[in-house]
Amino acid sequence: MGCATTSIKIASIVLNVILGFLAVGAIGWIAYNADMETQEFVIAGYIACSVILLFAFLGIFAAVRESVALTTTSAVFLLILAIIQIVSTCLFLHQYEVKNGQEAVELAWQANNMDAIQQKHECCGKSSAQDYINLSQIIPPSCYADLQQSPDHLYVEGCVEKLQDFYESDKQRFLIISWVLVAFELICFALAVFLAISFKNKQRRMEF
Repeated sequence: MGCATTSIKIASIVLNVILGFLAVGAIGWIAYNADMETQEFVIAGYIACSVILLFAFLGIFAAVRESVALTTTSAVFLLILAIIQIVSTCLFLHQYEVKNGQEAVELAWQANNMDAIQQKHECCGKSSAQDYINLSQIIPPSCYADLQQSPDHLYVEGCVEKLQDFYESDKQRFLIISWVLVAFELICFALAVFLAISFKNKQRRMEF
C-alpha cells in the first residue's frame, strides 16, 4: 500500500472518530434541550445522530480491515445521509419558526411552574422579580443563583427576554451543528471512495 493510501487511511479513521464524537455531542445537546423541542424533532434527532454514529464506526472498521465491500458501503450510505441532511437542514432553515418566549413563559406562569425556567435560564418572573412583588408574592428561591436568597444573588432579567434569546440562539446552534456534521460526512465519503479504489487495486495486484 502506497504512502498516500496509508495517510488517507489514517485520516479517514481520525475523521470518522471525530464524526462519531460529534454525533454523540449532538445526542447530548438534544437530550439537554429535549423539554424545549417537539417530540417529533427529538425522536428524529436521536435517530439521525444514531445512524451517523453507526456509519462512523463502520467507516473506522472498514478502513482498519481494508475491506472493499465495507468501505464502499460506508461511502454510499454517508453520501445518502449527507444528501438527506442537507435537504432537511435547508427545509428547517426556511420553514422553522422560532418559538415564542412570551407564550412559553405565560403558560408556565399560569401553571405556577416557573422554577425550572428560572433556574435553567437564570431569570426571574416574566419581566423581572417585580412581577412577584406586584402580586404580593414572595420571590421564589429559583430566582436566586444557587438558590441563595440574598439580594446579590437575585436574577435581574425577566424570563420572556431570556427565553426568546435562547430560542433564537438555539436555532443557530442547530444549524451550525448540522452543517458541521454534513461537512464531515462529505469528507469521510470522499476518503472512503479513495480507500475503496485503493483497496481494490491492492487486491488486484496481489492476484498476480
